[in-house]
Amino acid sequence: MKDRPRYPGIRLTANGNQLVSYHTETRITDAGIFYPITPSTEGGELYQQAFAEGKLNVFGHSTIAVEAEGEHAAQGGAIAHSVCGRRVVNFTSGQGVVYGVEQYYHAPGKCSTMVLEVAARALTKHALNVHCGHDDIYGALDTGWIMLFGKDAQQTADQALILRRVTELSLTPGMNIQDGFLTSHLERTFYKHESELIREYLGAPDDIIDCPTESQRILFGPTRRRVPRMIDLTNPVLLGPVQNQEHYMQGVVARRNNFTEPILQFLQEAYEDFGKQTGRYYGLITQFKTEDADTVFVSLGSAAENIEAAVDYLRDRRNAKVGSIHLNVIRPFPEAAVVQALAGKRNVIILERTDEPMAGDNPMGRDIRTALTKALVAQGRPSDLALPSITPEQMPRLFSGIYGLGSRDFRPEHVIGAYEYATGARARKDGKSAEDGVSFFVLGVDHPYEVKSEETPSLLPEGSIAVRFHSIGGWGAITTGKNLGAIIGDLNDLLYTRDKIVDELGNPKEIIHVSANPKYGSEKKGAPTSYFMVAAPERIRVNCDLRHVTVVLCCDPKAFTHTNPLDGMSEGGCLVWESEEDGEKAWERLPMWARRQIIDNKIHVYTLPGFQIARDATDRADLQLRMQGNAFLGAFFAVSPLLEEFRITSEQFREVVHNQYVKKFGRLGDAVVNSNMEVMTKGFEKVREIRVGEMEAPDRSTLRGKALLPLLVTQSEEGGCGSGCRSVPIPAGQGERTPLTRIATFDAEFRSGYGYNQPASPLASVGVMAAGSGDTASKYVARRETPLFIAENCTQCMECISVCPDTALPNCSQDLGTMLRTAIMNYVTNPDERVKMLRLLPEIDKRTRDLMKDSVASKSLIPLPQLLRKVTNEVDGFSEEAKQQFFDTIEKVPMAYQKVNAIFSTPERKTPGSGGVFSIFVSDLCKGCAACVTACGDHQALRMVQETEDVNAEHEVVRRPGHVRVAHEHLGVGPNDERDGHGALREGADEGH
Repeated sequence: MKDRPRYPGIRLTANGNQLVSYHTETRITDAGIFYPITPSTEGGELYQQAFAEGKLNVFGHSTIAVEAEGEHAAQGGAIAHSVCGRRVVNFTSGQGVVYGVEQYYHAPGKCSTMVLEVAARALTKHALNVHCGHDDIYGALDTGWIMLFGKDAQQTADQALILRRVTELSLTPGMNIQDGFLTSHLERTFYKHESELIREYLGAPDDIIDCPTESQRILFGPTRRRVPRMIDLTNPVLLGPVQNQEHYMQGVVARRNNFTEPILQFLQEAYEDFGKQTGRYYGLITQFKTEDADTVFVSLGSAAENIEAAVDYLRDRRNAKVGSIHLNVIRPFPEAAVVQALAGKRNVIILERTDEPMAGDNPMGRDIRTALTKALVAQGRPSDLALPSITPEQMPRLFSGIYGLGSRDFRPEHVIGAYEYATGARARKDGKSAEDGVSFFVLGVDHPYEVKSEETPSLLPEGSIAVRFHSIGGWGAITTGKNLGAIIGDLNDLLYTRDKIVDELGNPKEIIHVSANPKYGSEKKGAPTSYFMVAAPERIRVNCDLRHVTVVLCCDPKAFTHTNPLDGMSEGGCLVWESEEDGEKAWERLPMWARRQIIDNKIHVYTLPGFQIARDATDRADLQLRMQGNAFLGAFFAVSPLLEEFRITSEQFREVVHNQYVKKFGRLGDAVVNSNMEVMTKGFEKVREIRVGEMEAPDRSTLRGKALLPLLVTQSEEGGCGSGCRSVPIPAGQGERTPLTRIATFDAEFRSGYGYNQPASPLASVGVMAAGSGDTASKYVARRETPLFIAENCTQCMECISVCPDTALPNCSQDLGTMLRTAIMNYVTNPDERVKMLRLLPEIDKRTRDLMKDSVASKSLIPLPQLLRKVTNEVDGFSEEAKQQFFDTIEKVPMAYQKVNAIFSTPERKTPGSGGVFSIFVSDLCKGCAACVTACGDHQALRMVQETEDVNAEHEVVRRPGHVRVAHEHLGVGPNDERDGHGALREGADEGH
């Protein structure tokens, strides 16, 4: 056993933002000044939470939390607060970094010691992306700030202390960086710092310290305040003057030797001291198995652990001499350390999470190439005195690869492919190879420069339990995943209490390692989403979408209609699927292709009535959605081998879960804790394995009812597309539309089954979507309940329309005769019957209006379809089939007339025959949020009903992909309807399609 460090840390399960903000910065600093921006928003929120809870920092002082009006203001405020002698932190990402960049340049010259915590994010280029990229921090490389990068959240939290110590020694501000989402939101077990470590390692801001450099002694005297008060009313100065040609350049150049050059030494000493105190050593760079390596990867952030796992795989399977380097410090760039690590290597593969095609190389590649060139002894010229010398024979070949832009999946086959390319075993997709002198490649997308190995190992530890959630954004899958990760983390405390197993430093040993990775995105609300979690007996180094899955928790009952929940499932794996059916009925809900995969891979299929369990626990619809996940949490522990493998009893398990729920929900009261426990327990108990049925069993997998659709003109009849979709001829004088603007061009790439493998094409390189691409949008998968429009109660107040967040309530006022005429022409199939009905339509219209006026006068609220049925039967002369088709159509259309005075009663009173009807439709864009029902209130013209197959068919009538967008377009075409009396499109009507 190694000597136990004084401060090994306090174990907890958290994500990167929580560890860095709530468990570190709130305990170090005097103030947090920030503005929310994804994925750093949580950092500011947690700082504000600690402030609201009245927490003091470890020095016994209160803190202040300020949410500014924007990132630029937040950065200015943080710098201002810091030069008043305060320890300050800001949290930002992406556009927030570059929006505030104007503020960065002046901060070093004011001796600011603040720290900017960055969750690195892609910048908006051809399209907006809020996920991981290094564009933002690369855009601030030349601002004069110290910049450290953590490959995981533990290192990022540790470097929050290390960087803070160095900013206060060097009087230079710093950025502490982690990968956005991939690190900031990754749930793992970490170690937070002991309070005594913080006090001892950092000291208090108002401590008086010896000035560490001659330059500081000249400016401050032999001693100074640890965090100087540059703005001090007792020692007033002007901070930030204007300087012209006489003075400006001197200040810029003087910064180099007086302040910047000592920083690397401060960092080395701070890293060494931190390692001695905690047992966690980092240094300017981290090397992994590079001693004998002839090929070395260099990377930043979370990619490093993925690469390290692949390095072990390549060494084990191919006896490859390969290693990995992570740059912990990128400003000041540690040239000497990099040169020493790379000298004599054959190949250096530099992987970057950005692309700067207008530069000679990407930023890290430029820095590494510059350092090696400066160290090169050539033609008798000496190398840079500050660097170790290397000969031309020791100069490695540099390869540059891009990967993971916008959190693009970075997989084992990408790392292996990069190694194969650099060592000459593989060419790019375009046929170019390293032997051709080509050193640039792309990982992870279909591009001519792509390289990818055929080997696709999981690189997960042996004995891992890999879990994938399928859910809908807004249903609480992320919260469930976090709870699951936290519960598994807490099981380690149970195991330590029981078994007393310690690690090499004498700390409680982590028996079950956990890594939980959500697929975030605010745009996912109401759309399919997924969540990944791995529990393993060793540290999990791979952070990517799982393709080797043990358990699939399918909280989305409609998942098989839009994705493949079985993708990548291991043989003998377990599928837990949301369904209130079991046995043969549940099997019939699985499509044929899914049945084949289940049978071939011997997958165990379980059903769980998660929503039913949640409904029994609460009457609130929003909580039913979110609590459903707790049922699946319980089901996971029921079907996975985790409890059995670690000899954890059900009583012990329930105690751990209860403690976690108290921690999570305790502030809301015992009732909330108990209801969550009830749902989890029932999920554990009610999950049932169904018998794998026959391939030939009936297929009821669509979950959609049969929609009533208008008659369509077939392509063979009229030469049109036969879709029945809206069409507008190109206006006179306009030329043919360019391919860029055509919906067919867009569909050919983005809606042609490519999914995650859409090619990197000319269309992909521009931020353009053809008009009308949302015409077939659907929130079908998100709806558990749907609004039902009750026309008799509608007053046409339009409140529901205004509050709908998805414009899912198309509405119109329409002439009664027009609607009836269109219903006859489009839904009565017999041409002769159509002619009869059209001939008698004026009589039907007149009689119906008389009954409508009587109904309004008597306030009898008789539905209009009922009146139309009565009148049509009285007029008669039609076949039973024709009448039934007519009745079936009008009964699908909600037509309000009783209380919509402005539409019917008032016009009808002034001019008989002019009163219309009003309709609100619920389209397939509805995700069932019930905002419209709340807005309708006491009018009771809208109420929520279960989304059944029949109800879903009503949505299909309103929004049918490839047919007609909203019902009033084919039930109220108007006097210029372009169909003849037999329902066929007139000649030329579809030319603009």
